[in-house]
Amino acid sequence: MSTIQTVMIVDDEQQLCRIISHKLKKEGFRTIQVHNGLDALQIVERETIDVMLIDYMLPDMTGIELLCKLKGQKTNMVTIMLTAYGNVENAVQAMKMGATDYLCKPVELKTLVDTIHQACRSSRANAPAPSTLADIVVASDKMKEVIDVLQQVMETDASILLLGESGVGKTALAKWIHQQSNRSGKPFVSINCAAIPETLMESELFGYRKGAFTGASETRAGKFEMADKGSIFLDEIGEIPPAVQAKLLHVIEEKRFMKLGSTTYQTADVRILAATNKDIRQLVRDKAFREDLYYRLNVVELVIPSLRERTADIPLLVEHYLRKLNEKYQKDITISAEACEALTAYPWPGNIRELVNVLERLHILKRSGAIERADLGQHLHTDQGSRLKEPSEQHLLTIIPDRNEGLQDALEKVEGTLIQQALAQTGGNQTKAAERLGISRHTLIYKLKKQKESYKGESV
Repeated sequence: MSTIQTVMIVDDEQQLCRIISHKLKKEGFRTIQVHNGLDALQIVERETIDVMLIDYMLPDMTGIELLCKLKGQKTNMVTIMLTAYGNVENAVQAMKMGATDYLCKPVELKTLVDTIHQACRSSRANAPAPSTLADIVVASDKMKEVIDVLQQVMETDASILLLGESGVGKTALAKWIHQQSNRSGKPFVSINCAAIPETLMESELFGYRKGAFTGASETRAGKFEMADKGSIFLDEIGEIPPAVQAKLLHVIEEKRFMKLGSTTYQTADVRILAATNKDIRQLVRDKAFREDLYYRLNVVELVIPSLRERTADIPLLVEHYLRKLNEKYQKDITISAEACEALTAYPWPGNIRELVNVLERLHILKRSGAIERADLGQHLHTDQGSRLKEPSEQHLLTIIPDRNEGLQDALEKVEGTLIQQALAQTGGNQTKAAERLGISRHTLIYKLKKQKESYKGESV
């Protein structure tokens, strides 16, 4: 499966931006439209852009000046200059600043698309692959912050407590931590504490000797013994009963444990990784979890962001899991840019676990070709459980003008509705709303002011 490439179009001619964007989306690209250099620089800081089309003459700077500012940033982004002021001197200057190509307006859309495809192929051949070790994909700023902290403590034996909603990938991250540590060649043992009955928890963790209790017909090693010299991952640590919490604290402090039915201690050279989706501090305040054990476990404490907080990772996660599903089911299923954008916009209450479930269901039902936006409706649901509507369904009534309303008035009403919807979907964040609408933040602010003035005029 090929990566979904993101193309940023930087041009103050908004109609041209829309035309180019429409064509590129048909070709399977994701697009972002901006209309000045400053907005382009801000978006590049927080998003992964594969190709940037830059107009030579922008409102706040020239394309050459933008290239110069981009040159100082660490990025594998391909840059292509578009200009109506074509001459050899400008072309040479742009290439010196790092531009991959230089096209003169007017340019045929087919030529432009072919140039972008060629640039993407060259870029993919030279660019390092994103980190996907143990199903970990890192592109968003929030996940980069998590990985940055982990890399500082990776080679230590410090206990790490992973917090976060169910399905955010705590188990996968625990495996990644082990694989990156100096214990990577030793066992990684995982135990879901919520799945073990309270009466069996101690024997599961520390093992037992033959005859220790009725039914103990043979001596059995516990999880700590199995994990010797390696790492143990205690998932849902908040579910451990108080009596076992005391024994776990002893193992952490003394580095030794005793099997059920035994009278001698065994050493435990184990790094402890733990996780919970509960508010563990509240459990401590409620006396449901030992405070001393909590402090032993959270030498390093990290909150794993939910999928809706790391939307920049979603296209890469989609690509990663589709690749794995293709290998599993011996298919070659891809996904369209529109479908990927819909997946990115979805809130994912079940986080990565839900995303993987939806992708596998879509993959199984798709015999061949690409997953399209229309394929998603019955698989993604709103909070009310209703089917996710197509954009045409969402805005159908909005675009019908009143009987005495002119076309311009109707278009302004549609524009206002789209702006309000974008703001609602991004929690009022104007920068994100502008990106979703394919306009600059300055343009959005201008349109909001214009709407406000229009409303005032209507109320007079």
